Parts: sequence; C-alpha cells; structure tokens
Amino acid sequence: MILSDENSPEAAIWQLVESCGYTADLPVWSGLAEGASSVLDLGCGIGRVARHLAREGLPVTGVDLDPLLVDDLKRLSAPDPVHALAGDVTGLDGLDLGRERFEVILAPQQLLHILGGRESRQRMIEGVRERLEPDGTAAFAISEWIPEGSREVEVLPDVREIGDWVYASRPVEVEDDGDSLTVVRLRQIVGPQGSFEESRDRITLDRIDRKSLADELAEAGLSAVRAIDVPETDRHIATVIVVARHSPRGG
Repeated sequence: MILSDENSPEAAIWQLVESCGYTADLPVWSGLAEGASSVLDLGCGIGRVARHLAREGLPVTGVDLDPLLVDDLKRLSAPDPVHALAGDVTGLDGLDLGRERFEVILAPQQLLHILGGRESRQRMIEGVRERLEPDGTAAFAISEWIPEGSREVEVLPDVREIGDWVYASRPVEVEDDGDSLTVVRLRQIVGPQGSFEESRDRITLDRIDRKSLADELAEAGLSAVRAIDVPETDRHIATVIVVARHSPRGG
C-alpha cells in the first residue's frame, strides 16, 4: 500500500516518515469498525488508518485540515477508495460528509493532543456526538506518557527512501510546557546528487489522560465504556484508545 510517493507534497512525505511506521493500533481500529456500514476517520492525513480500513472493505470517509494531504490521499487510494475531504474537525456540524451520521467515528494517533486545548477538543467531541449514530461507537487515541521535565532524546531516526531521495527524522528534545509538551524533531533530506538539507520541526501536544478524557466526553453527552491499551513497541510509546457511546438520556 503506497501512502506517499515522489509526487507527494513534502507534508505528506514527512507524515509517511514520522507516523506511518506505527501499526500496532491498526488491529484495534479494525476490530472497532468491523461490520460497520459507515466509518469516519478524523484527522485522516494521508490515510494511515483510513486506507487500512478501506482495504478491509469498509466504507471510510476521512477528514483532514490540510487540503494537500487530502488530495494526496484521494490520488493514491484509488485501489481502495476513501471518500476524503478537507475540513476542520472542530466544526463537524458544518461539514458535508456525504451523510448525517456514522456508525463508527475514530480519532487516531495524536489528533486530540494537537487541537490546541480543551475548548477545541470539546468542540470536536460535541461534533462527534452529533454525527454519531445513536447506537454507534466513537474511539479516541491518546498517549499518557509524561516525561519528567524537559530533556534531550536519543533514538534512532525514522528513515524512508522515496524515489532517489532519502528522508530521515528523529525526535531530539522534549520541552515540558506544563499542560503540554513540545517535541522537537530533526529532519534531514539527502538528494540524489548528494545534496543535504536539515531543519527542525516542533509540535505541541496537550497532556490528556483517560480520566480527564472521560470527563470531557461526559460533558459532551458521550460515555467512556472502556479503554484499550496498546503496548509500547521498540520504536513507539504506548497508546490508550478510549471507546465511547451516547450517554443514556438523563445521564
């Protein structure tokens, strides 16, 4: 399955390098979506999860804020078609998703951590409740990993060769910002003629744990019914997937 190639925009290539090596959660999403007639993948990017589910025969709609990523997903997903559109996941009520409600709504990987705070998360969660079938399932991935203060990081880089270009990325520092963490990545590109480029990318991740997320879900009218722990791998930290359904009326 090709998620990005030499014709992809650079943002798509970096997503491939930095995120698509992670596969430990894919069986969980497959299990949660099994048999569904409609699946909504929030923050779909280049389709790490959406393409996986589509290959299993599930009808998937993906939403991402970046139209370049959406266009690339549509271009490369032709064998396993994914209906994808550009849009803000914190405004689901205003998006034309092709249907009003979905049986399964997924928020994989880091999405909840990068929305920019509790208010934005709450808007998204409320939108999920409005677009979820009454007997449907919503699932949200979070990481509860909390380092002890700011520190340097020593790990091997994620590397991909695309065409004649080599892309490498690795986290080099974690900055403790209190309610959030900022992860600094060193990105390097080696061109076919030996050219070399180097830059740093920063991403801020809000701290969330399963209890605080359950509280936020309850405020929006969703009940957390279980948490699925995806263990860490030799390359990736552990993930918690919180599964939710509509709260009982009056609950």
